[in-house]
Amino acid sequence: MALPVRKLFVHVGPSKTGTSAVQHVLRTHDNSSVIYPKVGLWADGAHHNLVFNFYQDFTHPQVVRSDIHRLFAEIAAEASRYGGDLLISSELLAHHDVGALIRALLPWLGGGPWDPEILVVCREHFGTASSTYNQRVKDAVVLERREPDAFLQGYATQLAYAPLITELRRSGVPITALNYHPIEDFVERFLRHVGFAGREPILNELRNVSLSIKGLVATLAANNVAQTLADRDRHFAALRRQIRPFFAPSRFIFGRAAAEAADLGFRDDRLFLFEEFGIRLPAVDLAAQQDMFCINDRELNEIAIATADLGPEGEAIVAFARRYLPASRATTGAKSSR
Repeated sequence: MALPVRKLFVHVGPSKTGTSAVQHVLRTHDNSSVIYPKVGLWADGAHHNLVFNFYQDFTHPQVVRSDIHRLFAEIAAEASRYGGDLLISSELLAHHDVGALIRALLPWLGGGPWDPEILVVCREHFGTASSTYNQRVKDAVVLERREPDAFLQGYATQLAYAPLITELRRSGVPITALNYHPIEDFVERFLRHVGFAGREPILNELRNVSLSIKGLVATLAANNVAQTLADRDRHFAALRRQIRPFFAPSRFIFGRAAAEAADLGFRDDRLFLFEEFGIRLPAVDLAAQQDMFCINDRELNEIAIATADLGPEGEAIVAFARRYLPASRATTGAKSSR
């Protein structure tokens, strides 16, 4: 009697497409619906340590070095113990040869034939850009110092799905593209796709939430003022203690000219996704879209109170943040791409 075919799902993100929310559910799950190996995990539940070790990338300070054969053996043991389909999830895989990882892992998996499938989640481009910029400003390792428009001008091409899909197809592994929209039921739709039973409750929790606009402006100011990572950590801690809310869902933060230039490429990419996968991403009405990257006097005062104990550094943070008052932007020409 032939053994049943089992699925090996490899979820590559990309980043800022709900990966943290999905990984949070999976890392706390008992493997009864789909096997999510508790091996090679990052603190947030992604398989980043597995990926870093497989591709021998030890540049990130948080990587835990491990023997990749030991990691594969532990994954195989979990696959044997539970007997269902298997899921590996890491948005880092969007930037690596996924086929190499799949080909290396498959011989370790017993219990019948395996059918690999690559999962890609597609999110509206400006939403991804806003969220990615926010994450880069928040990340003390990346320490993004550019304004949103400058970031968008330099990063827009990296948000395209067509080159990613083309590269993933080189692996020869079938690709399934899932629509991130509507956001409200994305986690449930993703988990149903990988085999969660209909009776199983799924909580769509917010994870890795972005900075609020005033938190984003204040942290960008801190990034630009800080001379060392220790300085920036100290500034960030002070801001986080005082500013409320410090975290909130990301907003549209780009000027008209920069957004229209980026959208020329995004239009082609939206058409690609529709023609290849039937995915229809929401299009942003740039003529009606308001740029939210600004603060008011009350919010500037919050930043001043939060940084009052930082001395001259605090004063410099407030001075940097002041340029994002509407009056300052109008008179100083800040963010010239507008």
